[in-house]
Amino acid sequence: MKLIFLLSGENAGLAKAEVLSLAAAFGKIMGYEADDRILLLEFRGENFFHRLALSHEASEFISSCPYEELKAEFEKISLTGSCCVRASGIGVKVDPDLERRLGAVLWRKGLRIDLTEPDNLVRVYITRKRCYIGLLRFRQEKKQFRDRLPNRRPFFMPVVILPKLSRAIVNLTSLKSGLVLDPMCGTGSFLIEAGLMGLEICGMDYYRDIVEGCRKNLEFFNLDGEVLQGDARAIPFKDRSFDAVVTDYPYFRATRSGTENDLYARSLEEIYRVLKNGKRAVIVTNLDLKWLPGRLILKGEQRVHKSLTRRIYVIEKTDFEPRSAQQRL
Repeated sequence: MKLIFLLSGENAGLAKAEVLSLAAAFGKIMGYEADDRILLLEFRGENFFHRLALSHEASEFISSCPYEELKAEFEKISLTGSCCVRASGIGVKVDPDLERRLGAVLWRKGLRIDLTEPDNLVRVYITRKRCYIGLLRFRQEKKQFRDRLPNRRPFFMPVVILPKLSRAIVNLTSLKSGLVLDPMCGTGSFLIEAGLMGLEICGMDYYRDIVEGCRKNLEFFNLDGEVLQGDARAIPFKDRSFDAVVTDYPYFRATRSGTENDLYARSLEEIYRVLKNGKRAVIVTNLDLKWLPGRLILKGEQRVHKSLTRRIYVIEKTDFEPRSAQQRL
């Protein structure tokens, strides 16, 4: 199956990585190519649209062509039932009469036009390079993320990652099912999104009041999961206990302190220790890390404001054990 994804303009790089991570978890990637915020994916496997956060839409690919050949491509389309055409420009303006003209082509082929509840919603995505034609299969429900905003939870703290990005970050683990650990869980943003996607969840935090607050947030969303008080520098679990680890480090100034060095050096080694071989951890921090255990899969960024940029590192645990981070950090 060939699919077209309309990626979010908030962070197209992370959106692309999220799609590819989920595709690898739910099936096999046969190939892909990107054009601005359009991602074409050749894929065999199970549907993963319900997991997406940073994609606006997904459509089943029909064809692609230069803009001047759009009408000719529509002449080739074979459908049954009613239809509607919707066109979007990605970085370009779209002729407001284009949808009517393309719909007229299908009408002359005998299809009934229904603008409210069509059997087939034909999507046309227009970039500076090409036009992509597909049948809409998924549209993001944006309201779900607004309903889960941090200030609507029983326990709230400032500077937390919002639900949409939290979900995308969990998806970067490329985990279809299994147990996820957040060893510095705070209010539980990652745990909430992981739990709502059907993953098993376990959280830790250093402070008792935060642990209790996180538990209240999980209960608010009717999620089961263990949240315990503990130190990320000494995670109280056996080696290779978790299928994924996702965590957001406390935000330090760029100048390193002894306390910060100790936290990163020891906690990164602990995260790597409790992660199963071949599985992924996602580390979120405001610092540009010079060393990470395992194999670096991805480094992404998300600008919050002029004095805060989140750096998102995806690492995979390899079969060999890394050297100590203490001297490297």
